[in-house]
Amino acid sequence: MRILFYSTSSNTYDGKAIKTNTLPSWKEQWESLAENHPEHQFIIATQLPGMFLLDLQENEIAQKSQKIEYHIIHSEKEKEIAMELSELKPDLAAALSFYVMPYDWLTVKDAMVADFLRDSGIKTICHTVETGLICFDKWRTHEFLEKTGINCAKTVHLNHELYINAGNRRELTENVYTQAVFHEIKKLNFPLIIKDTTGLSSFGADVVNSYDEAVGILRSKKTTSDRTIEEMISGEQFGCEIYGTFDEKTGSGNYTILPPFKFSVNQYGITSPKQSVKAGPFGCDEESSKKYRISELNEMLLKMANSLRLNGIAQVDLVFDGKKWFVIEINPRLSGMSTTYASSAGLPLSKMIFNTLINSSQSTQILNFQFSVNIKFPILSEKRLFELKSLSCVAFVNQIENKAAKQIREQGYCEVIVCGNTKEELLENLLNLKEKFSDICEAAFFETADNMIKLL
Repeated sequence: MRILFYSTSSNTYDGKAIKTNTLPSWKEQWESLAENHPEHQFIIATQLPGMFLLDLQENEIAQKSQKIEYHIIHSEKEKEIAMELSELKPDLAAALSFYVMPYDWLTVKDAMVADFLRDSGIKTICHTVETGLICFDKWRTHEFLEKTGINCAKTVHLNHELYINAGNRRELTENVYTQAVFHEIKKLNFPLIIKDTTGLSSFGADVVNSYDEAVGILRSKKTTSDRTIEEMISGEQFGCEIYGTFDEKTGSGNYTILPPFKFSVNQYGITSPKQSVKAGPFGCDEESSKKYRISELNEMLLKMANSLRLNGIAQVDLVFDGKKWFVIEINPRLSGMSTTYASSAGLPLSKMIFNTLINSSQSTQILNFQFSVNIKFPILSEKRLFELKSLSCVAFVNQIENKAAKQIREQGYCEVIVCGNTKEELLENLLNLKEKFSDICEAAFFETADNMIKLL
């Protein structure tokens, strides 16, 4: 069977400004899949940067496997992209959507391409346009969760057009819509999180502790689009991923719900992906499973996945308040957690994707996950990157450097995933890593990781 993995982008990619180093390389990871499944032919077709698929040197593919067919998508319109992909003669096309700033909407573009591919008679694994739009717009996500009966934060929606323009008509003496928004905000429990409805990650989000603070933010120049104002749920922050396909004929999905990983938070109580530590998985033994009510979590996520008709990969942000699980955000695409899960499962990401989406009889549910921690280093030399990866406990190293960035936060980071068969072994491996690379370790990351591992 000819299996096509594809992804599209909406952004101009400047490879001269972005430098990435991934160990093991994506070439090695996808080649491993091809070697293990010689009965299939694998095709990678993507627009740049082709996250999770390509090793790039500026705007060119730096490493290619002779066992994989590569195709850079040159068309821009969805129908034209589908025609390009159809010429590759795939029997199955699976979307591996990635993410870009400022809008996390690539799932929607991949879904439109999938619609045209299906019209051409090609079988696809891809979320629907509707699913993508529900998850792209955080207010629509909230409405979906409430309607489905899934725990979520109490939220007020601010429609920017009405908020700004409704009171500008000469015949009006006041903006009733604005007053209604402020009226509803008073009913919420502080602190609150104010964020754009369509932004990527936590960028631009504000945490406010009083009504006056909230009004100040909403009346400032920072409010230039629709926003959500939601209660900040007190508890531990987690994330998980869901892999699987939905059968329209039976109206149900075949899903693998991966066990949750705990996220660290910043001083405002928000998870910042470029600065956070991830540790897990949680709930793998009877005591931990009972404490974190893993069966209830899985039941809730299965209900959510079926209601959304997920068809591919999705990442979910969660909060556990000690009694109940709450869904904060749904991202129907690959995520920063994907490589952590694959490393924890002892698999290249390509194999985990293949097992859960295409060869579901080999689901990761039957595998034993190692304990893992995902920590950040500052930007390192290529020599130090290879030194890190040479350690047996280090499963994955990924460095992203943005040479054009002006803010320190945007300049990049080195992500390192450390594994251990037991919690004690993982702590020992983390300590050894800290000692061997003491000159480049940031103490705060290791202290956070140490504390999180002890909670496993």
